[in-house]
Amino acid sequence: MNLLIARSNFHSYSETFIDEQIKKLQPVEVLYEGWLPNRTYSGQSIYPFPLSHLAVRGTLRNVAPRLYRKIYHYFLKSFLKSHQIDAFLANYGPLGSNIYTACLELGIPYSIVFLGFDANEKKTLDSYRTDYAAMLPKAQAVIVVAASMRANLEAIAGPLSNIHVIPCGVDVATFKPAGKKSDRLTFISVARFAEKKGPIHSLRAFQIVCQQFPEAHLQMVGDGPMWEEAKAFVREHQLAANVTFLGALSQAEYLPYVQAAHVFIQHSIITKAGDSEGTPVAILEAAACGLPTVSTRHAGIPDAVLEGETGLLTDEHDIQGMAEACIFLASHETTREKMGVSARKHIETNYDVVKLSQKIKSLLKFVVL
Repeated sequence: MNLLIARSNFHSYSETFIDEQIKKLQPVEVLYEGWLPNRTYSGQSIYPFPLSHLAVRGTLRNVAPRLYRKIYHYFLKSFLKSHQIDAFLANYGPLGSNIYTACLELGIPYSIVFLGFDANEKKTLDSYRTDYAAMLPKAQAVIVVAASMRANLEAIAGPLSNIHVIPCGVDVATFKPAGKKSDRLTFISVARFAEKKGPIHSLRAFQIVCQQFPEAHLQMVGDGPMWEEAKAFVREHQLAANVTFLGALSQAEYLPYVQAAHVFIQHSIITKAGDSEGTPVAILEAAACGLPTVSTRHAGIPDAVLEGETGLLTDEHDIQGMAEACIFLASHETTREKMGVSARKHIETNYDVVKLSQKIKSLLKFVVL
């Protein structure tokens, strides 16, 4: 099978699940660069000179967007034919909306993976409603990473017999318990500093934890639009001795921090715009490392975190509830360790990226033209 995978970015530290997908599915080529992906991992472009230059494409897209889409459609079809592509997997709904007509015209089965905002955010759903309604019923497979996303898509396209819930996975051979735990009670979060990740909510809860455990430590991996606000909160509330901002790190760089920590925290919320998570990969990675999680009853998190068994969950915006959950785990070492063991087993059984990639692969291979 000559599989082509498309994504919006060449690489993003917050999209490790797509990196794993590519690694396990081994496509013949990967397209990237925005919702109209045109560059390949091998350094090619679907465009000839001078369209292969970003400045030329940018100008054309701004001046004549409809014409640019027609040009993109033409050269995408040429690329698909010349590379003898017989299956196309697109990450994110908006990207899928720009490739499906070319696939239909060439008889190439296409599948779409919805990863979060593209199936949840009201603005995005409204913007792509017409395209979603047309492309979803004709897709080889519509893959959502959380069951909660299904209703939004079927509200647009009607009942979909081709929709499948396959969560993001984790490399359990890499993310595993290892080494000695920190001597200091350590909480950790790995997430972009974005509204739906709730970084300020996590900090407010941790502030309460510090009142009972003044030596507690929170390490925060990531950056993003709310990073400066988070640092300002720490300064204002005199938490500098308790909170460490580690910045954006690669998986290899943050793995030792996760393995040495005691509890993973993330206060995911639905934003004012309606954006929400799918299944946060960082929670899966932490659980694979044997950490219990304190998080929220949000999107796919209650599937990833079995309440009372592999972690503790609270309602969105319940700062006090999150703090109490953290304090409970801080106070009960045996329970904390037992939950960590259960968390590892849960990930091995249900979120092993090798097993989940095989599920996706089986969907792509079941081709009916």
